[in-house]
Amino acid sequence: MKVTVEQVGPCRKALRIEVPAEQVTAEFQKVIKEIAAHARIPGFRQGKAPASVVEKQFSKDALEQTRERLVPMAYQEALRQQSLKPVAVVDVSDIQINRQLPLSFKVTVDFAPEFALPPYTGIAITSKKIEVKDEDMEQILTNMRERAAHFEPVSGRAAKKEDVVEIDYTGTCEGRPVAEVAPDRPELAQGKDFWVLLSDNMPEFLPGIKAAIEGMEAGATRTLTIAFPADYRAKSMAGKTAEYTVTIKGIRERKSPELNDDFAKTVGAESLDDLRKTIRENLTKTAELTELGRQKDEMVKWLMEHTPINDLPQSLIEEEARHIIQDVVQENMRRGVNKDDIESHREDIFNRAAQSAADRVKMNYILSRIADEQKVTVSEQDLDQRVAEMAQRYGIPPDRMKDELTKREALEGLFRNLRLDKAVDALHATATITPEG
Repeated sequence: MKVTVEQVGPCRKALRIEVPAEQVTAEFQKVIKEIAAHARIPGFRQGKAPASVVEKQFSKDALEQTRERLVPMAYQEALRQQSLKPVAVVDVSDIQINRQLPLSFKVTVDFAPEFALPPYTGIAITSKKIEVKDEDMEQILTNMRERAAHFEPVSGRAAKKEDVVEIDYTGTCEGRPVAEVAPDRPELAQGKDFWVLLSDNMPEFLPGIKAAIEGMEAGATRTLTIAFPADYRAKSMAGKTAEYTVTIKGIRERKSPELNDDFAKTVGAESLDDLRKTIRENLTKTAELTELGRQKDEMVKWLMEHTPINDLPQSLIEEEARHIIQDVVQENMRRGVNKDDIESHREDIFNRAAQSAADRVKMNYILSRIADEQKVTVSEQDLDQRVAEMAQRYGIPPDRMKDELTKREALEGLFRNLRLDKAVDALHATATITPEG
């Protein structure tokens, strides 16, 4: 078999492979015999038709099967012959086959970059002091009280921020009911006994509705002019102006529990002091993990800066970019972002993915080489623990998480990432750490 190798780009080579004619002929005849054993040809019993008859009727199919067998076989033989270990097949082209002539084709493949690691044990990094601020603790306590808050009816005053207001509303647009203008969005047309939280942290179902309601008292009715922006998510109302009649039916204000021992007991603590102690411990652990992550990021940044890799396989960069885009889209959908909003940021998502994909591929090569040199291994228990952590983050059982990863063929990638993480852990264990300042 004849093989020539040509460099056609960074980390990319073209293999031109030629299989001798006698091998093509022999494989073709083998295929014909296999077809003959099962072919049904008029005038002959099954499997008894002469090879010449079978060849005449099934020549095209036999040649196609010959190609499908010989191309991968010849490619693997070419790799062995040339001692090549590509990371990806980019393209198979220029296939020329005839049962009496040599088979020739071209395979374009990407290869791992050649590079040398810098001395990576004892990397100098800094450590920051772990501090838990009292205001951070108090903010957590405030958040806990707000989550435990309830709303009580009030009277004799106007609605203000953080109140919940009950309203009836109906709208017209361009002289017609909104129900006719936007039949696909009935919630924009009218509502009865509809509750609105007057908080800056809550999205609005009608643009400007919260500011318009604030200051109104129970029993009051007001006509509002609502201008829908040109990029409003409901296309039928985008860029239009509508008139809404809104009636305030009731107002409720937020009541948070007192910060005392009784409140602490409702969240599982023995006393308020015990709750504060637990919060401080949790904040300290979180700060320690954050600082550990920062130190590891500092080490990886050092490796990236001190490991020159001039070229990277383009196919892996493109694949990594696709993974990044997929992760971003899935995370947005998990957070409830609708498809239209995701599509509107499509260009930004692609640009950010392209910028980070090359860095991630480079980092993976560096850490993988270190993992090889340090003989880093990943056990089944390590993998199960990582799956359990992911399951907890997504709020699903670990078995279901593992099934989902298996269906998506993502376990192998998870295994690789875990191995790289353990390589960073091994590096951190050898680092020279100096307190900051």
